[in-house]
Amino acid sequence: MKQDSTELIEWHICETSSSNSWAVPHQAIHMGPFATEVECRAVLASLRELPCFDQSELEVRQQAHRREKRIRIKLPIQISRLASPGTQWGAHTVDISSLGARLAGSSESLKLGEFLEIRYGAQEAVFRVVWIGVADSPTAGQVGVECLSPETNIWDLDLSARTDDGPLFQEIIVARAVQRRLFPRQKPPLRTLDYSGKCIQARTVGGDYYDFLNLSKGRVGFVLADVSGKGVAAALLMANLQGSIHNRAGLDIQDMPTLLSAVNTHLFEHTEPARYATLFLGCYNDDGRTLSYVNCGHTPPLLLRKNGDCRRLEATATVLGLLEHWECSVGQACMDPGDVLSIHTDGITETTAANGEEFGEARLLNILKDCRNLESAAILHNVEQAVEQFRSSEHWQDDLTLVVARAQ
Repeated sequence: MKQDSTELIEWHICETSSSNSWAVPHQAIHMGPFATEVECRAVLASLRELPCFDQSELEVRQQAHRREKRIRIKLPIQISRLASPGTQWGAHTVDISSLGARLAGSSESLKLGEFLEIRYGAQEAVFRVVWIGVADSPTAGQVGVECLSPETNIWDLDLSARTDDGPLFQEIIVARAVQRRLFPRQKPPLRTLDYSGKCIQARTVGGDYYDFLNLSKGRVGFVLADVSGKGVAAALLMANLQGSIHNRAGLDIQDMPTLLSAVNTHLFEHTEPARYATLFLGCYNDDGRTLSYVNCGHTPPLLLRKNGDCRRLEATATVLGLLEHWECSVGQACMDPGDVLSIHTDGITETTAANGEEFGEARLLNILKDCRNLESAAILHNVEQAVEQFRSSEHWQDDLTLVVARAQ
């Protein structure tokens, strides 16, 4: 019989009262959920071995719950103690949920109740150790950790509608790992420009794409694209677009129309009729501090001048992949010391608060003005934090991608 997809039984350890007489008061514990009763009782046994709990009235309770998915998956993580953040070590997850995780493979011994900073990929959050596995039991060598800011979702997975026994989900996890490798791992050096980029995906895989192309010494290409659709379909088109650009070597500023025309033809011939991508391609040259660009129906990047003026780099062509016959013009801009360029997807400006209000271009521009004396990575971080604080998690449906460049 197929299990009901809306509810499951979870197992918890609860402290009904504190009957021991130790001097330091503590908050009544409520640990869980655990995947099985056996696991729950194994952890209860480990708690009995701790002086502060050996006489407490602890009991196992089961609870029917709206399905909070626990995904059994092995993800590599880095751990550090909040008390000594300079020391890190590796471990891996056994299973995860939006509320916490079960860990194994830690080279350091952990203590009940201590606080950890756990990093997965580019995301990190603070966790608290809530149980430690008992020797000679199924939980030996494992610890359970509770996320103190579950809205962060450092696993960056949609845990609301997945099961750990679904082969499709495992395939999607592999697809996510492959897609992450399509984002740039290195930043070709520039003498006159400091730049950074980041993509935060709303789902396990997504359709936003950014890249840094090493054209030649002192010349870098900036690519940022947003493909139509969401989820796996968008991710496949994103990979197609990335491959189409990288397979055309010898990119030169004068060749941008030829390059993008070939990309358009490729997408038009090999994707469904309704599929397309907006894209911004900018080629920056240290000599002359010039940015040549083609904007293919993309959200206009903002070029904030040192004096406070702002130039919007408007579209110079239509979207890619929708029309068989495609042409473009090339725009030009110079970047003087202190100028800041924001290339972003509409996921930034269209981020919605709980009341339905959009983040908007004006808010983004104000943050750029307030942070324009900082390094590009710091500017990007401030934008990310502002969007995170503004948005409502219930309305987050679009990827957030941003490239910031600051002339120096």
